[in-house]
Amino acid sequence: MHSLPKDRTLFDAIPDPAYRLDRRGTILDLNAAARAEPALEAIACDLADALQQVMAQRAPVTIERRAAENGRETDHEVRLTALPDEEILVLIRDITERKQTETALRESDAQFRVLANNITDAFWIRSPDMKVVRYVSPAFERIWGRPAKTLYGGPHKWVDYIVPEDREHVVRTFSALTQDARSLDVEYRIERPDGEQRWIRVRGFQVRDSEDKLVCHTGIVTDTTERKLAQAELDAAHKQLIEASRRAGMAEVATNVLHNVGNILNSVTVSAGLVRGMLGASRAQGLRLAVQMLNEHADDLGDFLTRDEKGQMLPGYLRDIAQALLQEQHDMGEELGHLSRSIDHIREVVTTQQSYAGRAGVVAPARISDLVEDALRMNAEALARDRVAVVRDIGAVPRARLDRSRVLQVLVNLIGNARDALQGVPSEARRITVSAHVTGGSRLRVSVKDEGEGISEDIRTRLFAHGFTTRKHGHGFGLNSCAQAASEMGGTLSVHSDGPGRGAIFTLELPFEPVEPTP
Repeated sequence: MHSLPKDRTLFDAIPDPAYRLDRRGTILDLNAAARAEPALEAIACDLADALQQVMAQRAPVTIERRAAENGRETDHEVRLTALPDEEILVLIRDITERKQTETALRESDAQFRVLANNITDAFWIRSPDMKVVRYVSPAFERIWGRPAKTLYGGPHKWVDYIVPEDREHVVRTFSALTQDARSLDVEYRIERPDGEQRWIRVRGFQVRDSEDKLVCHTGIVTDTTERKLAQAELDAAHKQLIEASRRAGMAEVATNVLHNVGNILNSVTVSAGLVRGMLGASRAQGLRLAVQMLNEHADDLGDFLTRDEKGQMLPGYLRDIAQALLQEQHDMGEELGHLSRSIDHIREVVTTQQSYAGRAGVVAPARISDLVEDALRMNAEALARDRVAVVRDIGAVPRARLDRSRVLQVLVNLIGNARDALQGVPSEARRITVSAHVTGGSRLRVSVKDEGEGISEDIRTRLFAHGFTTRKHGHGFGLNSCAQAASEMGGTLSVHSDGPGRGAIFTLELPFEPVEPTP
């Protein structure tokens, strides 16, 4: 090998391995870094084309190569530069760490995209002065019906989409977030391009660094239209109830409606409370903290994600938040479904009461097991409060033509009465059994059994009479209305008890008209 003494000090001072080659790739000289950690041998077989290219073009060429060193793969950047006398200078830099950082960033970005693309709520990030939109998730387009790029090009364009009646209040609320308020929670209406109005709830937060300096604002937008519509339907049903009672002018009708709707409203209260609790315990706060961490390390994001203990945990944490928010969405969807069914039943109860003049109730295919579960759910809060255990004995009953409203009305009342009958029983012995079976192939028998205070013979004969009650604050319309409902469905409602202290069983029998084969 030949050396260049006059350049030796400078050559050896190069921190990366450096080689001087002839045009055939023969090593003429190498610097101290190359002698200490030979690198050319591992990639030399890949340099032939690059050597020819450098000599032909007399211009630097940079390539990347991967090699195996000590059982692990490493990445190198190789820069070839033409020298006088048909020689080539080769500089080799280990870029393994940089490659790993790039991979980690790509994976983190991919996980962030999965999170953004799968959450139905929209979330956004804005600059401290709110004048620049840094990010808007894809759900924005689903809620607003407009592409997210409209916000990037016009950060304040969203104000134009707010229904005029709500605009001033919303703008004032958002303005406070840039000043003293560290968070906001506001609900308002927007108008989509097709003219449809949607209700949305926005929760916004200030993101601050470790020195309490405001670095950005972030927020989550939830489409609450379905909940608002459900509330509106509930209000409309309530108004319909009042109007129906007023027109009827009969205390019995009004009391029956209020008695049954009161039971259903307990379920509405439970569902609304659960949704409110889910919103209060939302993992959305965790997303804000994750965004804050990313902003705090914006200048060294690669090192933070690959070397910092918290940073290495962040991608997994984002996955957990995505799963938690998806589960929140699923759970709230179920509760809103319960709420919607309860509202539908209120409407059906009102319609049923109006049909007492002789019109038939609404009969449609239904599964008795579903009606039993709905009735139990409507009594769930009271059953749980009184620590009443429920035993289900539901046979393989196929879907049949049933008056869902009236059947549910009867079941709700019977389950509520069974719970009341257990008040004097020790809590560990409080149990009711709900059964449903087909008998004789043509009758559906549904029973509610309690192991409570029992019924004496003289009371049993008067139990279904209008106005009769054994309860201190009872009104005597519940069982009477249930008996009427059973009769109007072509069935019967009966009661059996072996006497005081020995419980009771109420049995509803109805004609059975299956709409699918019996298992």
